[in-house]
Amino acid sequence: MLELRNPHSIRAVLESRPRAVRQLQLQSEQPPEPWNEVLQQARKCGVPVVFGGAAQEQRRGRRQTERTGAGSALVEPPSPIPLELLFSTAGEAAGLWIALDRVQDPQNLGAIFRLAGFFGVRGILMTKDQSASVNGTVCDVSAGGAESVSFSVVPNLAQALVRAQEAGIWVLGTCERAESSIYDVARDRNWMLVVGNEGQGLRRLTRERCDQLVSIAPSGPVCSLNVATAAAACLAVLRRPQLQ
Repeated sequence: MLELRNPHSIRAVLESRPRAVRQLQLQSEQPPEPWNEVLQQARKCGVPVVFGGAAQEQRRGRRQTERTGAGSALVEPPSPIPLELLFSTAGEAAGLWIALDRVQDPQNLGAIFRLAGFFGVRGILMTKDQSASVNGTVCDVSAGGAESVSFSVVPNLAQALVRAQEAGIWVLGTCERAESSIYDVARDRNWMLVVGNEGQGLRRLTRERCDQLVSIAPSGPVCSLNVATAAAACLAVLRRPQLQ
């Protein structure tokens, strides 16, 4: 069971999986927005709501904020889907997927889920070992992205990338040493953007499974981006309109 504190994340669960919300805990029966919207949605869904003492006791000694300190919810975590379902829309119009090669920071993982929800990514592929799990921090940071974007967890990323290619998805690896630029990538096809571990980047076998390796050349004195920021930059480029 996860304890979520972001009202936007809680509302996303209420909209997509209302039975997964076991209890809503609020400081007041008249909470500020957007918590009031969460309260109304919870009541419509028949979710038990606890006011005052129970929620207050859990937060004793913590700083209260209007956005995240007014309440929380106990929620069942989202579940991964089989790999074949993750790729089931590859035969439709060109789309985007993301693969994560051992991303370990829950904040980064949550940010990537949020990016995926914003840019319309069709699915996220994650590694089982040496990776962050989809926990409460991830769901809160994702602000609903963890509810709107499907994900699969696999023991062998290289094999899963082969499965993606067999489904008609081109695999695009990010590597700061790559000679090709993200700006030169054709955007009229399915792409799976592969981003690597916070410290080591993509593993050798992962790089070898990619159809293309690309980099983002810096324009200023800072020569690198963290994984979530790099993913944001790449997705923005891949989603930019095609020139006619």
